[in-house]
Amino acid sequence: MSEMKKKNIQKRTLKSLQAQLPLTYAGIAVITTTLIGAVLVFTIWNYYHGLEEKYLQSNLHGTINSLTSIVQENEIDDPDSLTLYSDVLQNQTNVTAFLIQSRMRVLDINGDALADSGSPSRSWNITIPKPRNEQGQLLEEANMLDNTAQPSFSLGRSEDPSNPNSEVNPPYSIQANPNMYGFLLQDSMIEEGKRSTIVLQEAFYSTSGELLGYVELSESPAYGQRIIWSVVKGWGIASLIGLVVSITFGWFMSRKLTRPLLDLESVATEMKNGNYEIRSPVFSPDELASLSSTFNQMASHIQTNIETLQQFVSDAAHEIRTPLTVLRADLNLALAEKTLRKSKPMVERSLEQVERLDQLSRDLLDLSRLETKNAGTKFAKIDLRHLLEELSEIHASAAEQAGIAFQLMVTEDVCFVYGDEGQLYRAIGNLLDNAVKFTPVGGQVVLQLTVEKSSALIQVSDTGIGIPMDEQEHLFQRFHRGKNTQRYPGSGLGLAIAKVIVEKHHGEIGLLPETEKTVFYIRIPLPEE
Repeated sequence: MSEMKKKNIQKRTLKSLQAQLPLTYAGIAVITTTLIGAVLVFTIWNYYHGLEEKYLQSNLHGTINSLTSIVQENEIDDPDSLTLYSDVLQNQTNVTAFLIQSRMRVLDINGDALADSGSPSRSWNITIPKPRNEQGQLLEEANMLDNTAQPSFSLGRSEDPSNPNSEVNPPYSIQANPNMYGFLLQDSMIEEGKRSTIVLQEAFYSTSGELLGYVELSESPAYGQRIIWSVVKGWGIASLIGLVVSITFGWFMSRKLTRPLLDLESVATEMKNGNYEIRSPVFSPDELASLSSTFNQMASHIQTNIETLQQFVSDAAHEIRTPLTVLRADLNLALAEKTLRKSKPMVERSLEQVERLDQLSRDLLDLSRLETKNAGTKFAKIDLRHLLEELSEIHASAAEQAGIAFQLMVTEDVCFVYGDEGQLYRAIGNLLDNAVKFTPVGGQVVLQLTVEKSSALIQVSDTGIGIPMDEQEHLFQRFHRGKNTQRYPGSGLGLAIAKVIVEKHHGEIGLLPETEKTVFYIRIPLPEE
């Protein structure tokens, strides 16, 4: 197999329903999970971002109040004098940063840092000094509850050289490592993740209202980022699972949907190869059941049309062969005769057969045109009374010449129908032609028009040779001629043509069960008012 052919097969495979359906399900799953994930992440981020900002804002107000108390106690009125209290400010900064697990900076009016707690992700040492007496001497354990000794605690960075842990007599010390839930009391530092990028700043003033500096809080715990990252990971895993499930389900559904279509294609291929009797099984669900049923109806219609066409060709060939045989025999006999007097009757019979062939060919063409769905039918409003009066004039003359009584009976009511005047003229005329042709001398032909509730009824009756009961069901078939009509001229297409015309006008044509006479009827619907 050539490379080009392989590429074409792959391209057709990708364009097939069996491949497109799983890809469609996968695409829907990706779009849906992406939209849901994006909305979920944005909602969570917006919620926790607001909480982080509110957390820092609340602590900033508390810190400002604390610094204001220090300023009032030490009567600090000059911004330049803040540098004298840098140790106090640094200790306040460390305690606040430790409690709120955020970075705190105290800035002067120029924005320079007076105190900075540093990054809150570093470890802290909580130091509790050993009790001492008023002279600074260490107390024994028995005297540790002496009220004269007032133990306190201090905070410092674990890597700070000035940390109290460096004393000769080390105090009681606890290492605290920041964690999203608080602190971990252990020696090793655990990576706690990213911190918030929110930075808030607020000014603080002296008692006289003079600006002394600013307090800045930042790097607060980013609980939202951790939660969002966990949600994103869970969303990614769920999306991957959903994608696999969607592709699997799409593949299963494509197999379920394409199997009936492939079977239908196989049946259509069999029909293409000439097997018109094959039918498709009825599938489910309802849409495929409707499709397979419609296909079977179409197949039956095609089979009927082909069988009808084959029968039509066979009948036409037979009808044409008979006059051709007679024509050939008469012409050969005429050639064999030496005198015009003897050959003239043979030539006249030959001309009759030519006329018969000509009429047959014209009837076949008319029938073919009428059976075409897009035939040029010109529908208009027709006065049936006027149409029947025209027909009666022509056929009354023919009936009179044949010694037959002709009678026209039409309603006095106005009768209009919607149709093709030429075609209705042809259909009713065919019935009248047969009535006159098959009625012997002394007989009667009646053309009658009556108006019913929703239709116009046309009846053509005659007292002719009649129609045997066993042949009545075949009357409107092509080329059908009764056993008692063989000596009469005709193609056997007149009633078939009349039936096609009436059906194109949504009407009805048939034979009434009369015993003493033959009555054909045509019922044409009246137009709605």
